[in-house]
Amino acid sequence: MRKKILKVMMCAITTMALLAGCGSSNTGSTTGSAGDTAAEDTAESSGADSTEAAAETADFAGTKLVIGVESGAPNIEFFKNNVSEFESATGITVEWVEIPHDNMHERFVQEAISQSGAIDIYDTDQPWISEFASKGYLEPLGDKLSEEDKSDFYEAALDASSYNGELYSVPFFVHTPVVFYRTDLFEAAGITEFPKTWEEYEEAAKKLTKDGVYGTIIEAKQAGEPVTHLVDWFYQAGGSIIDADNNVTVNSPENAKAFNFMLKMMYEDESVMPGSIGYDNADVHNMFMQGKVAMVKNWPYMFAMAKDPEQSKVSDKFAVAVQPAGEEQSTAAWTWGFGISSSSKNKDAAWEFIKWATSSEKLAQLGIANSNPVPRTSSLEIVNNDSTLTEFDKESIQVMSDALQYAHNATENPNFPTIQNELSYTLSGIMTKQVSVEDGLAEAEKAIKEAIQ
Repeated sequence: MRKKILKVMMCAITTMALLAGCGSSNTGSTTGSAGDTAAEDTAESSGADSTEAAAETADFAGTKLVIGVESGAPNIEFFKNNVSEFESATGITVEWVEIPHDNMHERFVQEAISQSGAIDIYDTDQPWISEFASKGYLEPLGDKLSEEDKSDFYEAALDASSYNGELYSVPFFVHTPVVFYRTDLFEAAGITEFPKTWEEYEEAAKKLTKDGVYGTIIEAKQAGEPVTHLVDWFYQAGGSIIDADNNVTVNSPENAKAFNFMLKMMYEDESVMPGSIGYDNADVHNMFMQGKVAMVKNWPYMFAMAKDPEQSKVSDKFAVAVQPAGEEQSTAAWTWGFGISSSSKNKDAAWEFIKWATSSEKLAQLGIANSNPVPRTSSLEIVNNDSTLTEFDKESIQVMSDALQYAHNATENPNFPTIQNELSYTLSGIMTKQVSVEDGLAEAEKAIKEAIQ
C-alpha cells in the first residue's frame, strides 16, 4: 500500500467530537441487545469456544483486568454488555474505568508515567499510539497476532495501529470519512450516479444548490476534527504534510490546489453552505439530517443517526459513497483498538481479552449492532450473511469498508499535537480569507518546522 505518510495525526485531539473524532463514540447508536444476531449465534460455536480453549492453557481464575475506556462510547457499551461471556469462559473479572474522551489522554499518560500497573488495557485512540509506543507505554503485540489473523485484518487498520512497523494496538474499529448524499435530490436533478471525481462533485454540488438546499459543506472550524478532513483533501490532491523522509511538506503546489478547489466551491460556485467556515462534524450531521444539504463528508457514525426517523428528516432518502478522487483516490484511516500497558501485571490475561474482543465473530457482532464498518474481512462476510440487517444496511457497511482500500496511516509521527494545532489555524484562516493560500501554507510550514525539528 502506498503510504503517503501524513506522519502525524492527533495525539490529543480533544476537540474531535466525532461523536470519533476518530472516536469510538462515533457510531451514533446504542448497542443494547443488538448482539443477539446470527453473528452472535456463530460466535457461540466459534468465538466463545476459542476463548474457552485458550483459557484452558492457563489458570486465570481470580484475575482482575482493569480496562481504561471512553465513557459513553457505543462500541465500548457493546463490549460491556457482552463481557460476561469472556468472564465465564476464562475466570477473569473485568473492571471498566470510564473516562470522558477529553480527559483520556492525560489520564493514560499519568498512569503510564507512574508505572503503577493500575490499568492493564488502554482503549487506544489511534493518534496516541505513536506517542505511547515511542515512550514505552505500550506492549508490542505483533508477535502475538498470528499470520492468519494479520492477513484477515485490513492492511490500513493494522498499519494505523502500528509504530515503526510494530503493532501496539489491535483495532476493534476502523473508519474513514464517506459521503452521505440525498438520493431524492439526485433523482430530481437528473444525476444518475454518484460523482467519482472532484470535478464531478463540484458540478453536482452546483446543480443541487437550489430551493434553500446547498450542495455540500466544507468544514473549516478552527478545531481538530475538521483537520482530519483537510488531510483527505491534501491526500486526494497528491499532497502530504510530512513525507516518507520526514520532511515537512505542507507548503506544496498540491496542497495549494486543494485549498483553491475548496475556495472556488465556497465563494465562486456558492454551492457550499455559508456557515461551513464555523462547522465541525456535529454541525454536518445536524444540517444533513434536517434536509438542508445534499452531500456531506462525514464519519460512519452518522449512518445510524441518519436512518433513524426520530432523528432524521431524510431517513429514507439517502445513501453513502466513497469520497471522490482528485489527482488520487485517497483518504486517511482512523482506528480505535485495545493496547496492553507495559506496566500491566496481567499481560497474559490482557491478551486473552484482546483476542476475544477482536475475534472475527465478535467484531462482526459489533458491526451489526452499531452499523459500523469492520476491520476484518471475515467479519464483513459474517455481516453480509446476517439475516437481521436490511440490504440497505449491508450495502452501506460494504461501502464504508470499501473506502478503507484507499486509506493510509495518518498518525505515525508522535509530534502531531503541534502540527494539528497549526493546521487548524491554517484551515480557518484560509477558508475565511483572512490569509491567502500561499501565505497560509508558508506560515504553517515554518511554524511546524520550528516546533518539531
